[in-house]
Amino acid sequence: MRKIIPSIILLGCVIGFISSCTEDDDCSGNARRMLTANILTVISTDSAQWETPYSLDVLNVYAYGTDSIIVNDDQSVNKLSLPLRFNVEETTLIFSYMLHAEDTLPQYYDKDTIVFRHHNTPYFLTLDCNFVVKQELTDLQYTTHVLDSIVIVNPTASNDGTENIKIYY
Repeated sequence: MRKIIPSIILLGCVIGFISSCTEDDDCSGNARRMLTANILTVISTDSAQWETPYSLDVLNVYAYGTDSIIVNDDQSVNKLSLPLRFNVEETTLIFSYMLHAEDTLPQYYDKDTIVFRHHNTPYFLTLDCNFVVKQELTDLQYTTHVLDSIVIVNPTASNDGTENIKIYY
């Protein structure tokens, strides 16, 4: 019996040590939160109206006031992950489209500007992983040179691909 008790104590210490090391060592909870945008169009008939996925031929997305290129000549784009600035509460993105005029060449470009207003809330994750910034959309404004409208579906940016906005063309 005397030999079993120290073995049980040793086993308990080993299990406690191993379980304490299972913390999120890679800081995956600290991944950058992004807005997920689905690109859609609305189809109307006399009796009904529904939305359907829409693909942009060629898209570039730039962060206004920086040299950041978020999307670079991507083709057949129907879903986007868009970052928000975490040091200020407004992010402006420029969407540049390469379009084809009907029956003519060459291609031409047009642009839309989207201004996202958001609230940033930093919170402490762990000593190893530091802080994370939660971001929530509060408002947005946009031009309608090519795009039709934008709807906020879920205002909280995440890192799991949850749809935040619908962009209609």
